[in-house]
Parts: sequence; C-alpha cells; structure tokens
Amino acid sequence: MSSIRTTTDEEEPIVTCSELLEQIEDEEEELDRERALYGNCDVDTCTYSQGYVRRQPLFACMTCNNNDQLTGICAACAYHCHVNHEVNELYTKRFFRCDCGNFKLSHQPCKLYPTKDPENILNKYNDNFRGIYCTCKCSYPNKEKKINDDEMIQCIICEDWFHSQHLGVPLPMEENEINQMDIICQACVTKYSFLVNYDESRGVILQPSIDNNVTVASNNSSCLLLSNNNNNTEIHTIFLREGWRKRLCRCVQCSKLYDELNLTAIFDDDDAIQEYEKQALAKSENLDADKIIADSLENLGYVRKLEVLHGINEFKKSLGDFLREKANSDDVLTAEDVTTFFTNLKEKRKEQQQTTFIPPDNCKF
Repeated sequence: MSSIRTTTDEEEPIVTCSELLEQIEDEEEELDRERALYGNCDVDTCTYSQGYVRRQPLFACMTCNNNDQLTGICAACAYHCHVNHEVNELYTKRFFRCDCGNFKLSHQPCKLYPTKDPENILNKYNDNFRGIYCTCKCSYPNKEKKINDDEMIQCIICEDWFHSQHLGVPLPMEENEINQMDIICQACVTKYSFLVNYDESRGVILQPSIDNNVTVASNNSSCLLLSNNNNNTEIHTIFLREGWRKRLCRCVQCSKLYDELNLTAIFDDDDAIQEYEKQALAKSENLDADKIIADSLENLGYVRKLEVLHGINEFKKSLGDFLREKANSDDVLTAEDVTTFFTNLKEKRKEQQQTTFIPPDNCKF
C-alpha cells in the first residue's frame, strides 16, 4: 500500500508503513551517494598540500566569489572556513588545487592551511563556479523555472552539467539508464572532432572511422581510425557505454594525439567517476554502523558487551516484526503506534532484567 491517506487539521498525522519503508530506502540511497562522493575526504584537512588532486569534490563559495575572480574550495575548507556562507556543491572536478585563502580570497583566510601560493595557475574554471550550468545558462537549482526535475548529466571532458533535454539529441535509452553511460557534449565533440567516431548512442559500438583532422602514419596498420571506412562526420553530443576507454584506439599516432590535446589523463581508466566512487566507498567503511558499534564496545567489559549486542539484535528483530506486521495488514502507522512499540519494548526489557542474572563485569566465567 503506497497511497497517502488525507487528514484534516484536527486528525493525527498518519503515514502508511509502506511509505515509511520507502522513505528509509530513499535515505539509505542518499547516504550511499554521500559516501561515494565524500568517502575520500578528510573534513578537517585542506587538500592544498596534495597539489592538483586528480579528482576531488569541490565547492564554490558564492558569498566570496565574484565573476572576475572565480575560485573553488575543498570540502574541508567549505566546512571550516566558509561556514554560514552560500556554498554551492560542484560534485567532483579533476586536477584542481584548493583556492581557499589565496589572493583571490584574501579577505577570507584559510583556517586549515594559511600559507598558500598567491594563485593556482593550473586550475581550470567554467560557468559552474558562477553557479551556472548547461547551454541554457541557468542556475541550479533553478528557482524561476520548473526544470529542476530534469536530470543533469556531466560531460566527461569539460565537466559542465547539462539538462537531458538540452543535449541536442534524444537520449538513446530509457532516462533511468543514463547514469550507466558517459557523455561528451557537442561543444567538446566539436573541439575534438575525432571523438564522433566513438559514438555509441544507439546501442551499437561503432568501429571508428578516419578523421580528417588526424594524421595517421601510412605504415600504422593497427590504427582503428585508419581501418574503418565509415564517413560519420555529424557533430553532436555522443554517448559512451561502460568500458568505452578500453575500446579507444591506442596506436602510437592516436596516443600522441591524446597527449597533444591533453586528453591522455581523461582517457585513463583511473579517471572514471565509477573508479573514484569505488575507492571512496572503500575508504568510508568507518562510517558503517556496525563498525561504529564495534568501536564503541571496545572499552566495555565482556559481559556488558554481550548485553549490549543482545539488546541491539533484539531491537532489530522487534522492529522488523513490527513493520512487517503493519505492512502485511495495510494499516497506517501513527505516532501512537510508535509510542506503543517503544513502550512494549521497554517493558519487555524490564521483565528480562528481573528474571535474568547479570554477573558483574569482573566475573571470570
């Protein structure tokens, strides 16, 4: 049962059990997203000392930024140095060094790493640092237009974000499957026109064709661009299926081209956002509830530790039985139900304490 029952102002607010379970699942998904994004972050240490970090979550402080001096800051500085400011989340960017406290933000000293070079000359900025996204140049979330529900997709080269309806081409699959593909926006395909030969937008992995802008050595028979006779020259946003980096031509001439265009790092498997999230999730294991509980129990005696673990397991079982019973009966879950559940659990706990012998912590059994 998933429908919401309407109530009057005088009635007690109610929610179906199915809705509660759905909300819990949504919160768990959001937690997984946060872990995948921020699992690599140390919120107490500025990343400046790491140089131009290969990939990290970045933020733009709209309170401190101005259109002439764009800046980006790491997660730790957003948390410590720009508290109570208007800070925009930029997701992740590659090869960026934290700007907090340099000459662009001289009025806002960095509390975590005060001594920094005046400028990070290798940092690259786009409209995202102004709070502007897509070809429509809208802010996100957009407070004026009802477009926020349209999913935004990041170009893997320029790292700008685009509304799916502004890509210039229809999505090649169901919209909920777009997260399994990477895109290269039309502007970047125009800039690096040989990329159109790798378009997989219709579910077909195209064999690359020769690009007029690519000079291929005549004796290089292993070049994929040279071996294909397709003449696909239409410039548009392209979609790339999982594993596309392994399907790129890696001949000597193409590898040289990637170096000249500063694309080699982008075409490396380690640059994939999926790889970053995998590493972040692995490092965020200390956020797992089981590990937090285990750490909390370390200083308890053996007997107390068993008692706590027994209580946790009993609570999990009782809550699960309670929710399943409500879900199976299609009943709504009210505040009174929740109060009754915890009251009964507390009474049951008291009965167990009265009938169960709990030895002292120094017991040697």
